[in-house]
Amino acid sequence: MDKLLDQLDGNLKELYRKAVDADAMLEQLSQQGHAKHQRIFVDNSTFQSTSNRFMPYLTETAEQVAAMRLSQQFNTATLERVVKQLQLLHKTLADFRQAVKAS
Repeated sequence: MDKLLDQLDGNLKELYRKAVDADAMLEQLSQQGHAKHQRIFVDNSTFQSTSNRFMPYLTETAEQVAAMRLSQQFNTATLERVVKQLQLLHKTLADFRQAVKAS
């Protein structure tokens, strides 16, 4: 179980820098009158958080991983949700980077 939690932590660390950079870019775009979206993940049941920045979603995922580490237990549904959240964050951040580079 420790190996699995370490892999999840590794994903969170990788996503952290990307989320910070993306949120800074979103702030810059917002100040320029762009990025008028209300939330990153519209109509998404994967996250409970709703935000127009990435960090609240990453924080939600990190809290679930920390809870699993603390309890040293997890159920399959929680693990599946965390993996789905990580995948969605990876994909969306990559798509965002591509969209910013293209513009």
